[in-house]
Amino acid sequence: MRAAAIAFSLAALTAPVARADCPPADPCRLAEGRYALAAPSAWDGKTPLPLVVFFHGLGDTPAAVLSRTDMMRIVEERRILLAVPEGIDARWFVRPGSPRPRDDLAFAAAVAEDVMARHPVDPAMVVASGFSAGAFLTWTLACERPGRFTGFLPIAGGFWDPVPEGPCPGGPVAIRHVHGRADRTVPLAGRALSGGARQGDMRASLATALVTNHCAPVPEVAEMAGETCTTWRGCRGGALTFCTHPGGHDMDGRFIADGLAWLRTVPRPAK
Repeated sequence: MRAAAIAFSLAALTAPVARADCPPADPCRLAEGRYALAAPSAWDGKTPLPLVVFFHGLGDTPAAVLSRTDMMRIVEERRILLAVPEGIDARWFVRPGSPRPRDDLAFAAAVAEDVMARHPVDPAMVVASGFSAGAFLTWTLACERPGRFTGFLPIAGGFWDPVPEGPCPGGPVAIRHVHGRADRTVPLAGRALSGGARQGDMRASLATALVTNHCAPVPEVAEMAGETCTTWRGCRGGALTFCTHPGGHDMDGRFIADGLAWLRTVPRPAK
């Protein structure tokens, strides 16, 4: 997302700006850290809205995310609250064995809790999403501590290696992953990084989700405009879809919009 965030189009300068309760210049502050929040400009402040907590990529900031035309478009058109937490040094710390100056999983839940305390939120649509490094956090959150969230929409990032063999301790979840088939930054097969870190193979991440969600072994495959989406049916308590597109390490607000539409089709667990 770093390149995309820097290379804003000139259209972003003239796009409608959503009313922001916690703009990047004056973010909401928690004991664990800070986050920015954007809301639809015509929102009455009373009608419950879906909440998306979006974790930025390595080197990005809440200001960069909320300056993107595509992200502000989904705020306006999909009528959502968009919370963008701030990583420490623009990073997230969820890799096994790495230093953890902050419990980023607890911070993610705290951000959702704070937004829900400030504003009316649809409790059935409290969604965690993230791009690249933020997607690694999203997968880890879905596996280890999904409780506050009702769905997960990671983009271009899975588990760090070693990938949990499953089932995840957090239990079944609804998760829709999007990834570029030509991604060289976070390849589908993963890759080794400096310092001994290694990105996990997305096939292993999917295998963990399948075991956790108790999904049917034979999926359904749909193709449209170069995008291929594989969906496993018959999951007990969760849902799983994996979509690939012909691009590289790309972020587009459309991926979140499509994910929100998908989440609305997922049956809610019986109470």
